Amino acid sequence: MANFQSNLPEYAFGSRTLRFEVPNIRGTDVKVFQRIYDTMLELMNPPLGPMGSRILIDGIFGPETHQAVLNVQSYFGIGQDGIIGPQTYNVLGQDAKAYGGPAFGSRPLGPGDQGGDVTVLQNRLNCLWYAEKLSGPADGLFGNHTQQAVLAFQGDNLTYRHWKLPFDGTVDTSTFNILWISAFTGGRNLFEGRNGFDTAGLQVILKNLAFYRGRVDGYYGQATKEAVKAFQKVAGITVDGIAGPQTFHALGLTNRVFWYSLDERPRSLIGNLNTIVEISSTVDPINHDNNPYAITIAPYTFDDTHTVLKHGDLVVSNINNASGVMGLGTTLERIVNGQPERFFGEAKSPIAVAISNLGPPWIADYGLNPNGSDGLVQVITPNGTLFSGGNIRRPLFAGPWGMQFNFGEFYGLTPAFFSTNVLTGTIDRMTHFHPPNFNGDTVVRQIGSGFAHTGTTISTVFGPQGLVWLPMGDVLYVADGADSRISALSPATTTSSDLNNGLTVYHGAPLNKPAGLALNPDNGHLVAVNQGNNEAIELNPRTGRIMSRKTLDPTPVNPVTGQGSALFGIAIAVDDSGDLLVYYTDDNTNTLNLLKR
Repeated sequence: MANFQSNLPEYAFGSRTLRFEVPNIRGTDVKVFQRIYDTMLELMNPPLGPMGSRILIDGIFGPETHQAVLNVQSYFGIGQDGIIGPQTYNVLGQDAKAYGGPAFGSRPLGPGDQGGDVTVLQNRLNCLWYAEKLSGPADGLFGNHTQQAVLAFQGDNLTYRHWKLPFDGTVDTSTFNILWISAFTGGRNLFEGRNGFDTAGLQVILKNLAFYRGRVDGYYGQATKEAVKAFQKVAGITVDGIAGPQTFHALGLTNRVFWYSLDERPRSLIGNLNTIVEISSTVDPINHDNNPYAITIAPYTFDDTHTVLKHGDLVVSNINNASGVMGLGTTLERIVNGQPERFFGEAKSPIAVAISNLGPPWIADYGLNPNGSDGLVQVITPNGTLFSGGNIRRPLFAGPWGMQFNFGEFYGLTPAFFSTNVLTGTIDRMTHFHPPNFNGDTVVRQIGSGFAHTGTTISTVFGPQGLVWLPMGDVLYVADGADSRISALSPATTTSSDLNNGLTVYHGAPLNKPAGLALNPDNGHLVAVNQGNNEAIELNPRTGRIMSRKTLDPTPVNPVTGQGSALFGIAIAVDDSGDLLVYYTDDNTNTLNLLKR
């Protein structure tokens, strides 16, 4: 899967002067600038923003990148030399002397460090949901709260972007660089007359929070000042129109997202992705199981040196046997070099799959009996073998149908798996598990009930299916195909009671029997795939607005029989340039497909 660093030399952005020369300068810092420039073109509404067109994000400072630098310099009215030096870094939000220095990115940061660069780190994290972890405005001291915020940031990128980063709570070059393309603001105090990309980032946050109604142009004028003052008044902090540590922290407490972009930003929306590529057949090469349902991505969070399952692997489940009998499939496929390779062959109609941060995949098995009476949850090793106590059976299970992991260790929470029951409309949480005796150790608690569900056999059931867990608020989002609804349960990991069917995020069209559910990691939207019409629907869970939609299979779906329904599983990542990769299973073609730019 993606790795922003690729094979480039690693340099923290801002740590050296960048210019066009032969041979070309190469490095991750060049790649960060290219990514920032591409983001500027979309956020700042050309031709109001820097002129030009999208450039290749490859980490090589060639003629295209030289021209992009000139475009930025021209737009912000600074010396036009095509060199990224102090002046240009400044309008990009890198002030070497901010908060007294040292410059952000000039040294590794960890517990016990202090200085202006720690303040910048805290500011950048404070503009996002990590303000909750930091518990206050930046103070320039790298303490426990800062370490917890860094760990959460690293965990988010490992889990949701599927980028390779260390998970150690310290800030090295790779974490510095990902911060630059995730959190645009916080490198310096912002006030009227101080213009730059960080001002554009501030405008984006204020616009998404409905305090700023002007253009995202990177110019801190009267309209931006008044928006900041309006926000400060509502937040109950000093009203002075200056965005500094206090304001950045208040913004983050309200702006509860991983990384921010304008909600309507074209590149972030799945409806603007136009290329569909068939990645692989999903038919098992040994027994020819077919009808793929689940799709999941192995995270960069476990040691894969001696395991069959590798970082970034795509794993698909099959629920039909070779004769096409629904519910008699038994296999999971690992997609290798464009071909299915059997990973596990002892499942029992594997509907959904989720992989823990330690590597074991968990399977929600409906069961081989059409009425779901033998449904269970299975836990297998990263080598594709069943743990000796890996068959978890509980009275609460009634047609396990959807599954998700909370990656709790990244956020100071108890690790937990969540599973839906399609036959009873309930949600279960599993905790306290230990290998190999998952069946004996795992504690199962019902945390949701009252979800719509119809049907009594695997070929007729609809109910709660797709799950997405987000650490902000410990929220579990649930897609219910029985009444075309997306709901939210919170706090999913820590609740000791049944949360019933939670809060409705969205109900009705254009949702049409939603099945799989995924997070769009570029904007925090939810993406559901419809069994009823083969569309993907993108929804902003913070506003309840439908943002985008995309037909993924042109086959018409019979509303009575369901004939032609293609979609069930979906997983989303970003590539090494930061562009969206939307993976989905297609039951009509027995393939794993990719929607991309």
